[in-house]
Amino acid sequence: MFARMSTWSGSAEALQKWAGNAADEVMGFVQSLPGNAGALFLVDRDSGTALTLTLWDSADAAHATDQFAEQSRAATVAATGTELVARGSYEVVASS
Repeated sequence: MFARMSTWSGSAEALQKWAGNAADEVMGFVQSLPGNAGALFLVDRDSGTALTLTLWDSADAAHATDQFAEQSRAATVAATGTELVARGSYEVVASS
C-alpha cells in the first residue's frame, strides 16, 4: 500500500472552508479513482494546519493518480484560501 500526503495551513475561516470542501468535494472524487484504498482529512485548528492522506493499493495506482492530485490541490487552494505547504509520497510499511 502507498500513501500520498498534503499539508495545508490557513486561517480559521480558510480551514473551515477546507474541511467542508474535503467532505463535500474531494472525498468523493478521491474515492472514485482506480486503486484508492481510503482517505483521511485531518484538521488541527489550534495550529492552523490540516493534512490530507490518501491511500493507494499499489505504487502504480498512486503514480497513475499524481496528475489528479495536483489538479485537486490547485482547486482546493482556489476554493478555500488555504496554502499548500508540503506534499509527499510514502510506502505504508505497517497499518492496523
